Amino acid sequence: MKVLFDANVIISGFVTRGYSFDVIKDAIYKHKVYYSEYLLKEIQDILPNKFSLSESVVHFALSTIKKYFIKGETASMVENVCRDPNDNQVLADALANKIEILITGDKDLLVLKKYKGIKIISPKAYWNL
Repeated sequence: MKVLFDANVIISGFVTRGYSFDVIKDAIYKHKVYYSEYLLKEIQDILPNKFSLSESVVHFALSTIKKYFIKGETASMVENVCRDPNDNQVLADALANKIEILITGDKDLLVLKKYKGIKIISPKAYWNL
């Protein structure tokens, strides 16, 4: 299965090493997990600014993603589907990479449940796949 994690789940996995980390770790071994340059940029912006993490920790997070995830495309065509324009880009990237499951903690995305055949679930719902 082709999986894309939203930045909030990836960030939670690196910062807390809790539930999201377990989901990401499991998915890496069982599925094809993708990332886009857009998601990397979002993570690179959030980790030092919101969590005051050092440049070396941010570099470690980004290099870990590049090592274990598959690099996908960042879509150039983005539909206005969600209230938050950042969510629109995540959906467009998922569509461009033929993602089957988008895992997110974002309520604006979760409320959609599905987008053009892409199932949108929470990290907790991952265990029911």
